[in-house]
Amino acid sequence: MDQCFPSRSASEKQPILSGCHTSVAPFFSRSVGFGRGACPMASWGNPLVAKLAVGEASQDDLCGFVVVCSWPMPEEVLAAYERFRSELTAALPDEAYVYPGTTLHCTVMTLRAFTAGPMDSELRESLRWLWEPVLASARAMEAWPVGTFTLRIGRPTLEGSAGIFRYEDVDGAIAQMRDCLRSAIDVAGGRAAEGMDWSQAMPLSGTPEGQPAPQIPNIVHSTTLRWCGEPADRDTAKEAFDRVAETWVPMQIKVSRATAVFEDTPYMHISADDSHIWWDSEKSKY
Repeated sequence: MDQCFPSRSASEKQPILSGCHTSVAPFFSRSVGFGRGACPMASWGNPLVAKLAVGEASQDDLCGFVVVCSWPMPEEVLAAYERFRSELTAALPDEAYVYPGTTLHCTVMTLRAFTAGPMDSELRESLRWLWEPVLASARAMEAWPVGTFTLRIGRPTLEGSAGIFRYEDVDGAIAQMRDCLRSAIDVAGGRAAEGMDWSQAMPLSGTPEGQPAPQIPNIVHSTTLRWCGEPADRDTAKEAFDRVAETWVPMQIKVSRATAVFEDTPYMHISADDSHIWWDSEKSKY
């Protein structure tokens, strides 16, 4: 897949695709966006999205390991989103794929990007065993937010090849969670990538060889749209997106927990059940 990014040394190479739940680059990188400085050769089309759109994405071909919150979304958000999704789908060209509401979430952190490949049962248990004490340590910190906190869902924007809802972290709770996780990872001998900066990133001590370092996003968001193929006219597509986006009424939601999940189908096209959720910040004992 064409990308417009500086090359990195072998020691710096980590998966730079992290799904809709972490950083949304490279699929909405400003380098492939609109206007001056855009990379005209980078296609918005995504083969994984094309498979998802027609129900042909295979479970377990790829698998991520992520900490998320506000998943599933509250019913009032889902109701508003389904109306928005219907209008957006009608307004955009056929190459657009608007995510179902069941995928909407906020990523707190990516422990392993799904683009690192599949995970067999042995690797899943190995990584789970490695990460459970790290998550428990972060959750036990005094700075970890306790009780409910507020996120404000703003109007969506089309930023390059992905449409996203940016969230206001009203109480600073997401930032606090990330700070606690960052500290726990450091104690465990690792270093998280910060946004798209992988220069200092290191896996936890004891991570199986070849597995990537964790990543902490530098935004709070949900992805709503990617592309099955390149639209005929990007500017026209953006204008259509913006018209529908103007109809979205910003909403505040209450969140009470974070969960860690196996993302065995890309872009969180998974069920919120015990086969995917393996850690809950408010159910574990500390």
